[in-house]
Amino acid sequence: LMSMGQQAFMGKAASAHKYFESIGYPTMQMTNPAEFLVDLVNADFTSEKSVLSILDEWKHHTSERRMSKLENPVVDSSDDEFHQLMKRKKSFLHELSTIFRRHALLVARDHFLYVGRIVVLLISNAIFSLAYWSSREKVQAQSINFYYANAWPISLGSMFAVVAVFVLNSEFKSVMREVKNGMIHPVTYIMAKTVLVLPVMLLFGVAALSLGVYAILGVKANYAVYMVMFAIGIFVFECIAEVLSVTFFNPLLGMLCFLSIWFSAFLFAGIFLPADDIPVVIRWIYYVLPLSHTLDAFSYHVFSGETWPSCIPDESAGAICIDFSQVPGEEPSTLILQELSKLVPLVSGEDNRMEAMGVLLGMALGYKLLYIAIVFIKCSQCTTLEEPVLNETETSVDHDVSRHSNTP
Repeated sequence: LMSMGQQAFMGKAASAHKYFESIGYPTMQMTNPAEFLVDLVNADFTSEKSVLSILDEWKHHTSERRMSKLENPVVDSSDDEFHQLMKRKKSFLHELSTIFRRHALLVARDHFLYVGRIVVLLISNAIFSLAYWSSREKVQAQSINFYYANAWPISLGSMFAVVAVFVLNSEFKSVMREVKNGMIHPVTYIMAKTVLVLPVMLLFGVAALSLGVYAILGVKANYAVYMVMFAIGIFVFECIAEVLSVTFFNPLLGMLCFLSIWFSAFLFAGIFLPADDIPVVIRWIYYVLPLSHTLDAFSYHVFSGETWPSCIPDESAGAICIDFSQVPGEEPSTLILQELSKLVPLVSGEDNRMEAMGVLLGMALGYKLLYIAIVFIKCSQCTTLEEPVLNETETSVDHDVSRHSNTP
């Protein structure tokens, strides 16, 4: 039990209440002993004078035990409490499994971070899909609405990652305290979080696509492929949120930065402006942010999975109306996408799904490496538990005791 960088108690949990009772701090009835002890040595809940008194009592207690050992010397110092603690220190795999179990419980119990977003994705995308109900007809006149109906799920889902900035910021502060106290290593935290977040991205895809896109809109494109592409697209924004959660001490600054990045990604995704019309100075935004690559892959996937009837151009026809008999040998979905690209610049009739997913995975890896670097930099500024160094007087006394103990 530590406070203000010093030991307040170290020993078996069962003997803690007896020790604190002996120095005038008995555990009150109907009180959680762990909470009582933590509050007792926390200067935020107890006066600093009282905390310092407890720390001094422990120093006095340990010095008496040390002098008792000097009077009855034992050459082998491995029975020292610190050495016993270090012997009990578990392996890397044990620490990893412990952190994994703990964060798996947090994922399930923290409804704000993941479960809440799954529910919101399910409801919000169902509402947006109902707004585009007419696009269920899969006629060329509704192709524009069909495109936007499939663009909103990933747009909304990626924006909701802003809540991760806030939650992960608070979580990382707790992790830094644990690293400082020598309880965990940042590598185990990073590995556990990365492994746990991947299946959650797939659940986001299930929530966003199952009801709204497939049940309401009646999309026929391959479900598994669509879900994996959705998971990859939203995972990039999750990695961005992770970076911003550890970059700023104040989570509100990270959330503002995330929203700025998301709006930039949405504005420069090619939905409203062709890449060639964006000034060269800021055109790089189109390529380095994920939405342009995601939406391009999505548009080909959903349009190529549908059967589109031909259209006879007349005054009542919509903005897109192609008589497929006039262009034999061409894929109807490709022709519609080429025509749609005149209205939505990022759309193309080419199958760029693999290339786009590769780019998105590269982006995710880049942001993840940046996140890891920041975590290590922040954690390297924390102090760690080290073996206490005896002062000169204690060293000389121990030397004399050892010398006399070896004398026959």
